[in-house]
Amino acid sequence: MLDSKDRESLKPTRAFRTDFSTSDESVPDTFEEMEKAKHGSLLGRMNQRFQDVLQSSRGSSRSRDAARESAGDPMVTADDLAIRRARSIKPQRMTVPEGVIIGGSLTSGSETEIAGRVEGDVVVDGHLILEASALISGNVRASSCRVDGLVEGKVECSNDLELGPTGRLNADVVAGKRMQVGGQVFGNITSGGLVRIGATARVNGDIRARAIIIDEGGVFNGRCTMRPPAQRNGIAK
Repeated sequence: MLDSKDRESLKPTRAFRTDFSTSDESVPDTFEEMEKAKHGSLLGRMNQRFQDVLQSSRGSSRSRDAARESAGDPMVTADDLAIRRARSIKPQRMTVPEGVIIGGSLTSGSETEIAGRVEGDVVVDGHLILEASALISGNVRASSCRVDGLVEGKVECSNDLELGPTGRLNADVVAGKRMQVGGQVFGNITSGGLVRIGATARVNGDIRARAIIIDEGGVFNGRCTMRPPAQRNGIAK
């Protein structure tokens, strides 16, 4: 048997830890401590500085926006710019497609093409094109005109007027300069220049113009009055 002295010599001289955690008490082992350590490092300080600058920029931008709104000058969006541009640009051409019916008068400040129906007057500050399918119930006034459809009212053009083979005018016609007739006219024609009746034309009415040409095959039933150029101080106008 071992005596007490021998048993003392067999006791371990060093105690071993049964857990495997590190003995360094300075290493953080919680989320809060890790966050504190991160902010204390160089990289953490740089990241914090960047976040501060970003927040400051956002704050100044909001301040500028608020100042503009309070001054009555809100920020302009892309949609606002598009709308403003559309309003400022003058339309280059107006079109009324075939099958469209306008129950009233039509006024346009640019070149206009009509293939549908207008139950009223048509006033165009520019060139007017009436397609073969066009039907105008009222009067027509334009700078110049090409008619291939039907017009029930009076037609007035300050410049040239051309009536195609399929065109028909059921009232008086006035052309400031030249008029070319290839269709049917049931009314009087007045022109400040030349009136030419083509081979496919049929005119039932009087004609008053400076010069008249009737092609072979053209039909003209009415009176013709040729107005000579105005004379002033012996010089033809």
